[in-house]
Amino acid sequence: MYLVIVGGGKVGAPLASALINEGHEVFVLDNDPDVVTDLQRELGMIATIGEATSVRALQDAGAARAGALIAVTNSDEDNLAACQLARTNFDVPRTIAIAHSPENAELFDLAGVDLVVSATDLVLANLATALPAHPLIKLMPLADRTMELVAIKLPASGTAIGRTLSEITLPYGSKIVLMITSEGHSKDPDSDPLIEAEDQIIAMSPANSTAELWELLTELR
Repeated sequence: MYLVIVGGGKVGAPLASALINEGHEVFVLDNDPDVVTDLQRELGMIATIGEATSVRALQDAGAARAGALIAVTNSDEDNLAACQLARTNFDVPRTIAIAHSPENAELFDLAGVDLVVSATDLVLANLATALPAHPLIKLMPLADRTMELVAIKLPASGTAIGRTLSEITLPYGSKIVLMITSEGHSKDPDSDPLIEAEDQIIAMSPANSTAELWELLTELR
């Protein structure tokens, strides 16, 4: 699928990398030349300088053939405008946007954005279910990039299923911050919940331990 990501910063860059690794064709639009340069250096010529609110910039990014547009800039206003322009000017079939302010989430819904994800509530994990599912997505780097926020979807036949969270020995430095059921309900990790099939785990993990955490949580019976 061809996907346009508006915003190539702390959310957009790792999201673009993860989607490319899943086989999608991705193009990123950002108004910061340094961000675009970094993306081109790391991922190739998949980014260009442009404003989220510019019809011409969206056209140059290939919005007319996009299966989805994902708006993840730091501005709620720009995210909403990009989604509206994508729908009205280019007939993009699916729009996804981050609402940084909880008060704006309802406005995004009313404006017809297909999926509104709240940065405040860490519902960034919904990006993994709005698009073709994959078991691991790196949401963003933290601190000095020694830590990262990741989402891991648990397989139905995994060895962790049916156990409580306290029964799982996590890699040193890893911390589960949120659990989301297959129906989209959240579970508080502090309440030692039962791990169920298709749960999504949102965790803070040392970058050098993420693979170990993924293997632990997705090991099959």
